[in-house]
Amino acid sequence: MIRSILADYDVDLEKTFIPTRNAVREDLEKSIQNNDMIWIDIVEPTIDEISWLVENLNLHPSVEKDLMQDDLRPSLMVYKDYIFLSLFQPKLRDHRVIGAEIHCIMGSNFFVTVRRSQDTVVDDVYNRIAQNTTSWQRGVAYFLYLTAQHVVDAYYPMLDRISHRLNNLEDTFLNDGRDSVSQKTVYRIKQELITMRQMVAPQREVLASVLGESRVASTQTDRDLFRHLYERLLRVYDVIDSQRDLTSSILDLMNSSESKKLADAMNRLTIFSMIFLPLTFFTGFFDLNFATTRDPFTLPISGQWMFGLIILSMLVSSLLMYGFFRYRKWL
Repeated sequence: MIRSILADYDVDLEKTFIPTRNAVREDLEKSIQNNDMIWIDIVEPTIDEISWLVENLNLHPSVEKDLMQDDLRPSLMVYKDYIFLSLFQPKLRDHRVIGAEIHCIMGSNFFVTVRRSQDTVVDDVYNRIAQNTTSWQRGVAYFLYLTAQHVVDAYYPMLDRISHRLNNLEDTFLNDGRDSVSQKTVYRIKQELITMRQMVAPQREVLASVLGESRVASTQTDRDLFRHLYERLLRVYDVIDSQRDLTSSILDLMNSSESKKLADAMNRLTIFSMIFLPLTFFTGFFDLNFATTRDPFTLPISGQWMFGLIILSMLVSSLLMYGFFRYRKWL
């Protein structure tokens, strides 16, 4: 689907631009030939629509190829009459962060966005430009700035949500113990942060390169806007890194708790084995033929008393061992 906004320069109305939305292809072709200011927004592009765009804007074949596929990485390509760049809007789908790719083409008087239907940030910018006639006086570079700004702003709600989840997990772990927090949940959050970092890092380089383009930052005002946008993206990058550190800290805390729990279990098993050690000694000692004589060896007490003495020795030794371990706070 091709959407468009044309701006007619009306001298009679105090030299203001009058936007016209969703013109037919014939009118779009005339506007392109007349170098009128225009924004073309293609949603869910088809081969026919891309071919029409490439033919009328005289785009490079490599651009046509990139428009029909998802590169999964922000990029910037500079041509003689226009620049082509890809931005990524973060989206949450099935508990996973994905990048919704937005292709942008900016010429001297035209701005083109090619995207999927889930890339909602372009809709907000598109409607804002259509309703605000003063935006057209700032040129198509301002359209690119607003689109990139909304893409960068889309990271903040997701980072706030992740930060809230991490804080809740940390509080739950400290208050209720390890069993109340799933390690799988923490790893999933860490994977989301890694995915966002992989989208933000190349976009940072793209915006840095855009700052060096005279067609984009032709005035000091535009240069300041894109520089401010670049700094905001740097802050997003820093927030992602800090949240990754917090995720690693929670995982280290969980692993330490697991190691302590395993060490406590081993200590208990060792203590129980030590308690049964004298019992094994008594039963084994009296089971041996520890005396050998020519005549049969007899003990001075009867077998019943000997049996009771052995049982009493075993009980006393067990109680003494148990009391000693309790006194040392090993149990």
